[in-house]
Amino acid sequence: MLLTPSQRNSPESVPPLPGPHFQLNASKITRGHSCILCQQRKVKCDRQKPCSNCVKARVDCIPSVPTAPRRRRRKFSEQDTASRLKRCEQLLKKHGIRYDDDDDSPLESTSPGTVITEEEFSQRNLINPPPRAGDRGMLYSDKGTSHYIENTLWENLRDEIEDPKEALQLSSDDDEINESGMHPEPELFCLGHRNASKDLKTLHPRMVHIFRLWQVFLDNVQPLVKIFHAPTTQQLILQASADLDNVAKPTEALMFCIYLLAVTSLEEQDCQAMLGDSRDSLLSKFSHAAQQALINARFMKSLNMLTLQALILYALAVPKYYDPHSFYILTGMAVRIAQRLGIHKDGALHKISPFETEFRRRTWWQVVFLDGQSSKLAGAGFPAHLLQYDTKLPTNVSDSDLNPNMTEMPSEKEGVTEMLALQLRYEVATAMKSFTKGGNNNFWSTITNVELIVKKDMVIDELEAKFEEKYIRFCDPSIPLHLFAIYMSKAVICAMRHMAHHPRQYPDRGANMPAKEKDMLFTEALKEIELSTMGFRSKAIRGFMWHLHVQFQLNPFVHLLSELRHRVYGAQVDRAWEQIELAFDQRPEMLLDNKNSLYLAIGNLALKAWAKREGAGGLYRGSQLPAAPRFVSVLRSQRNNSTPVSTPSTTELRQPSNMKQMPQPSEVFDLVQTAYPNTVHDAIHGMQQIGGWNPNNYAIDMNMQDLVTEDWEYYQTLLDGELPTYYGNAAQQSPHSDMPGGQFP
Repeated sequence: MLLTPSQRNSPESVPPLPGPHFQLNASKITRGHSCILCQQRKVKCDRQKPCSNCVKARVDCIPSVPTAPRRRRRKFSEQDTASRLKRCEQLLKKHGIRYDDDDDSPLESTSPGTVITEEEFSQRNLINPPPRAGDRGMLYSDKGTSHYIENTLWENLRDEIEDPKEALQLSSDDDEINESGMHPEPELFCLGHRNASKDLKTLHPRMVHIFRLWQVFLDNVQPLVKIFHAPTTQQLILQASADLDNVAKPTEALMFCIYLLAVTSLEEQDCQAMLGDSRDSLLSKFSHAAQQALINARFMKSLNMLTLQALILYALAVPKYYDPHSFYILTGMAVRIAQRLGIHKDGALHKISPFETEFRRRTWWQVVFLDGQSSKLAGAGFPAHLLQYDTKLPTNVSDSDLNPNMTEMPSEKEGVTEMLALQLRYEVATAMKSFTKGGNNNFWSTITNVELIVKKDMVIDELEAKFEEKYIRFCDPSIPLHLFAIYMSKAVICAMRHMAHHPRQYPDRGANMPAKEKDMLFTEALKEIELSTMGFRSKAIRGFMWHLHVQFQLNPFVHLLSELRHRVYGAQVDRAWEQIELAFDQRPEMLLDNKNSLYLAIGNLALKAWAKREGAGGLYRGSQLPAAPRFVSVLRSQRNNSTPVSTPSTTELRQPSNMKQMPQPSEVFDLVQTAYPNTVHDAIHGMQQIGGWNPNNYAIDMNMQDLVTEDWEYYQTLLDGELPTYYGNAAQQSPHSDMPGGQFP
């Protein structure tokens, strides 16, 4: 029965209690504390024994329990403090964090008020770098999958993740794609596919062809990429090809991307002889299959390293067929996926096995090079991800030195390993990073700072010496990869010198540059293009031509065209026009791709330069000016909307029309001997002795494009109008210049 408030307060509403019990509880009341009834009713207690409210209500007057006093913090003894400090030092040592005692660190014992110079500050940060703010992420890894989490929401929940596998099950490669949803899956949108899921078994080549393509990949692609362990991957492919009905989706994506890149590295006659089909047909087949396999593997949400590696191989195969902006987005996806997998964080700091750590490093640096190239071509700014990684450089060891069960990394090898080509790229990245004071946050821009030319030259000289000392002197030119590395190192040095002295770094954009430096730049640009065009006639490194084509240096090419508007005759000018014609023949997309604004601008500049040469025909040393090259006729017909002139065919791509006009081998090899006189001379002599010497076997990879930024504003000038013009005077002209002093038509 419910009681009203008046009934509850009425003495009749409370049954009487035995007197002894009441007296016993009353004796326990202590002054200073309210009873429980008064506290519950929130009324003032008179603190009597019993209180008047309890007497009126005829209930026991039970005293409340006083709050326990606050425990005073125990003071640690000196011994306790020393013990806790020792424990902290052990934890720091366990996780590889350096610490020094005050007596052993004079740099840290700076007294208050001491002024520290910038050099001392840099040295101090180099020896004991300050802790990185905000690096509180967690890396979850298990059996080839990983997930890096570093935002506040996940940090607050990480204690709730009892098993690391829970963090890896947020996305599964085997999830079914939603075909009936209102919006298509993002993978379908990005790759332009309508098939949300498709069985690809019938698109795999025959088993014998799978093995042939894998061998082609090992010969032509793997030496320049090296993002996975070849023996382990070979076993994976063998198992998958034997049971295509049950192949894992990430593995299948990797297989199709390997097929695609292998065919990309072959020529037409090789495809017909090896696979019985045309190159174009195979590229179309494997390109669509690779896209579909990536979609099947859910590459945009996958946490599997194989899926990311497949996407990287796909990106390496398709830059010719993507416009620069779309390709930039594609490589940007690779960056984001790599960051989600946490490979921008060094695995050694997160208890990842040495084997997996090594290939995480290789994969991350391939992503860095790939995104650097695409951002340059798309006109994007500095890649922001380069500010947020701590992944170390890969180790200079071969695949035979590594195995999945090893507990520690082998010692780094001296000299040449399977990583030769990539080690040259890493050396360039290290040199450019060390060039700046503030780390790597602005080295792409300061490499063209006019105030640092002397220091740039010193860095380039040191890099050139390091190439020779650490790698080139160990190279055997009878091995295609070693031969490739010799020319690659030469091209890198040429490219860096060209960038270090480029006229766009000057306030007047080079209008008043000394003639001697102007001539030096023209010569360096010509060397770069000569070395590049030689690669397309090479037989020894024919398998690496896919890389040469992608990495063509536009920067020196544009510089040559710009200068040829003012250099109208001379032996060096004739050589330059020969190389430009070869470059257009070998890269027909520069003529055929009318939707590429950069190629259109280059074509316009080429026409202006040739018009200047034609206008100065009377100055051509008394002889008749040669007929206009084929690329000039094609460009003019395109601009005039007239009947198009035939463009180079695939066969002509391999056999340039003006082969007889190429520089003599002795003249070309003077360029290489300038950089490495002993090594290259010995290499040539050795090839002659064994009867294998052929000047056409020597070529170069313009690999510097991955590492040196191209100033998009420089190309934008082509779209908007004329480049800055150099108007030197007779007193400034170099005695070796091919230009008439101050006389420009």
